[in-house]
Amino acid sequence: MKKTKIKLFSNVDPKVYISLGILLIISLIVLIYQYTRHVDCENAKFIIHSDEFMINRVVEFYDNTDGAKSWEWDFGDSTAIDIRQRTLHKYKKPGDYIVRLKINGNCSHEKLITISSISQQIGYLPTIISPNVVTVGETINFDAAKEGGESWEWSFGETTRTDALERNPSYKFKSVGEKKITLIVNGDVEHTAVKTIYVAPKTIRAKQNLDIKSYEFEQPHVAFSLPVGAAQKDPLVDMLQYIPVSPKSKSKKDSLALEKKAPEISNEQMQLLLNQVAAQLKTKDDFKDYVCGKYDIPVVVNDKKLVPFDQFCQLIAGKKIKITALRINKDQKNCIQNLNIQYKVKKMMIWIKE
Repeated sequence: MKKTKIKLFSNVDPKVYISLGILLIISLIVLIYQYTRHVDCENAKFIIHSDEFMINRVVEFYDNTDGAKSWEWDFGDSTAIDIRQRTLHKYKKPGDYIVRLKINGNCSHEKLITISSISQQIGYLPTIISPNVVTVGETINFDAAKEGGESWEWSFGETTRTDALERNPSYKFKSVGEKKITLIVNGDVEHTAVKTIYVAPKTIRAKQNLDIKSYEFEQPHVAFSLPVGAAQKDPLVDMLQYIPVSPKSKSKKDSLALEKKAPEISNEQMQLLLNQVAAQLKTKDDFKDYVCGKYDIPVVVNDKKLVPFDQFCQLIAGKKIKITALRINKDQKNCIQNLNIQYKVKKMMIWIKE
């Protein structure tokens, strides 16, 4: 007997197989997509950081959640949504703000932050206590108010140096005009107190007018009159014409011009000025006397690169730096010839060398 071979699904249209295959592929794609975008919403890792949660201060927002592919930051102050993983934001008004973060479009988290104004920070900024108008040459007493203050660095606006290191200094102004007084407490250059005062010239009192009518002469005026007769020539006039005069000998001071030296500056004062450059409170022009006007002196940075001084000032401006080592080389005129500096920059809450 001849065996017959039975074919299963012989009557099924091939298009059905194709459709099933397409559905299977689509299902796999959806499954892979959902798997790659899966986020454990209970273990979201996002950070809100700022050195000071105050108006017009930068607040950093950063997310490091595993599997996160997209982000939507809502800062709670009616500003636009930010879609970056790490972003910066400033709040214009004080108050409480709810920050919302949506990860991968489906995982939402909230955090409450409080933004305060400067006036609400009691004792936060130093306070300079002094008269608003003073007189040139007069001894002026200054005072400062700051909670927890241990070190005080005063500058009275007439030099680029630190003028006093005590809390209650005294100072005599040498020139008139507006003077910007600055005070740094505990080395915190980012929160420098500034006050502008006016130095007025000395008041010159008019002398009392002399009443000639009431003045009594010791002798009558006729006693001071010249004798009557023709004027006679003084014999000394002719005699002095024949007296030889020796030429003036040149002294060492006359022949050699005194060389003006640059003012003294210590390593600590130099570090303070560079920190103020980083905080954008000073510029390269404030170093003019110390570098004798030469802004292209070489600076060795972190034993890696060599840059001119003016370029180095631009390099650190606007950054938060920490100077770990500084060496100053000067010439006979006390002018700074070169600098060797090692410093770190704060990035992402970590101090690193540039």
